[in-house]
Amino acid sequence: MLNAKNTYQPSAPSDEFNPLQKLWFLARSPRDPARKAWGTLRYTCCSHSDCIKGTGALKKALVQASREMDLDVSVTEMPTVCRGTCANGPYVGLPEWRLFYGNVQAVEAPSILYETSLEGRPMFSKLLLNATKVTDNRIFFDEEDQILALIEPGYCLVEAADYLFRFNARESCGKCFPCRYGVHKLAGLLQKLQQGSAKKPELEEIKKIAAAMAQDSYCQFGAKVTAPLRLILERKPEELEKHLERGCGPEGLHLTEVKRG
Repeated sequence: MLNAKNTYQPSAPSDEFNPLQKLWFLARSPRDPARKAWGTLRYTCCSHSDCIKGTGALKKALVQASREMDLDVSVTEMPTVCRGTCANGPYVGLPEWRLFYGNVQAVEAPSILYETSLEGRPMFSKLLLNATKVTDNRIFFDEEDQILALIEPGYCLVEAADYLFRFNARESCGKCFPCRYGVHKLAGLLQKLQQGSAKKPELEEIKKIAAAMAQDSYCQFGAKVTAPLRLILERKPEELEKHLERGCGPEGLHLTEVKRG
């Protein structure tokens, strides 16, 4: 924690540490460059060039605070699609722990690093635990806030849209034609897109089917199941277009195994 002079002081160790750990913890110097970080040293931040919530300032603050605290911390940008106006940002990913923080401000960077990296415990007040938004611990999607973020670089936004589509598609009742036809058709088209075998007319078909499901389905399911895909189509259509030729390559990280055609 921070003392009155704004320097870093180790707080009392919790009962979960063994006696030797407690002795070492209390004896170490707050400015000892050899001190050990007990927690994660990898952070990712959401990204948007015109973010009004200050994600750029947050990233700089994390880097600056890590230098002042002699921590070898990695701070990178997470794959993000948003409008730059989300109510609960900026967002931070902890790839090693598969956790997301929300509403993290630049002034909180020292506290984040101290608690999460030095003390090795998550800040529960910042954790995103809503299962309707963190469907998978690698993906954060908030339909109301209009943001899709993946926990670390290497994951593909198109693959994430397909992953969420298939996850939610299981709820389809098949009552109305837009969903009865659209769920099956979109699943096949998104698979082709990931394989790199889709053609440009099929990308246009994806746009039309997603729009029809959102506008014309009997209930809100059509809008819900296509929401991540429609967000990418609106904010980063180039992510889908570049898959026409190369699909999801074998390199990088994958949410699921992509079958090659």
